[in-house]
Amino acid sequence: MLIATSGWLLYRTANEWLGGVDHLLGLKAAGLLDEPAFMFPMIGSMLGLLGGLTVFFGGPGGAMIAIAGGVGVAGFALNIDQTLELDHFWDNQLAVGVVMLMLAAMTGSMSRAGRQSSYTDDAPDSSGRRIY
Repeated sequence: MLIATSGWLLYRTANEWLGGVDHLLGLKAAGLLDEPAFMFPMIGSMLGLLGGLTVFFGGPGGAMIAIAGGVGVAGFALNIDQTLELDHFWDNQLAVGVVMLMLAAMTGSMSRAGRQSSYTDDAPDSSGRRIY
């Protein structure tokens, strides 16, 4: 869900400001580098997407990357006095940023149990600790 939410914000921001995701690496995007209303949602959504993909593939620290993206999106939306509208929440930048924060926090609180050691002889010694 974190990947989908971040991807949606990236898609929505690119469509609104650039006219499509295919213009993301073009000259039109380079001309908007000094526009905070474009850059904060774009960077926040990319950080959320990167964090979600990092968690999905089992890497450490992905939830913190996604939280940083969600804080950037939601914090900037509050800074420009955007209100939280729930009638079409998927079009509201603040609502999507809050959902990104919630999903990143839930992802960060999940345990990563079930990892097996590559060491085959896992016999603990008498103290209960494993000796490698």
